Amino acid sequence: MLAAIPVKPFGVAKVRLGPAVDAAARSRLGMAIAERTGRAARDAGGEVAIVTADRGVRRWARQCGFGVIAEPDGTGSGLDRAAGAAAAEADRRGLLWCVIHADLPLVTPDDFAAVFGEARSRPVLAPSHDGGTNVIAGSGPSFPFAYGPGSFQRHLAAVPTASVLVRPRLALDLDTPRDLAVALALATDGWLASLILEQEGPGQPL
Repeated sequence: MLAAIPVKPFGVAKVRLGPAVDAAARSRLGMAIAERTGRAARDAGGEVAIVTADRGVRRWARQCGFGVIAEPDGTGSGLDRAAGAAAAEADRRGLLWCVIHADLPLVTPDDFAAVFGEARSRPVLAPSHDGGTNVIAGSGPSFPFAYGPGSFQRHLAAVPTASVLVRPRLALDLDTPRDLAVALALATDGWLASLILEQEGPGQPL
């Protein structure tokens, strides 16, 4: 299973969190949560690859021990292009693929194990709490990716035979201050709060 995680440059991501955290904290959050998401997918048996066009993200991915897939240039949604590149790479290698949002602060290996297991028999869609699609798993190079607001319904309409996997930790992505408040309340070990309070800047050990 190729577990592909599209990642934007950390310095420009998560602008909607601006009312809650400053730019440095958003960068730390993006980096740390993407790494935790990738580690969870790897612990579940996935071969993790970061899909990006950014040099700094590529360097970070390799430092984390993840593979890298180049995001192609083009018009339209960058996330659609990134997901398509991941599906094409997996198909070239004869692998199933799973495209995963990078901002799942509570996700665990068990969540990904459930996705990977179900994907052996049919495509899988895991919706976000706000109607997006946080995880898509399938096979072949031509899945009709259609990310953006309300994407879950578009994906389900395009692939009505998909298995819909609703799990709380897969559904919570980190887009808004409200999402952050929920994640802080549920991340009882305090790791998420410590990232927001950290003053040393990005790139510190997790």
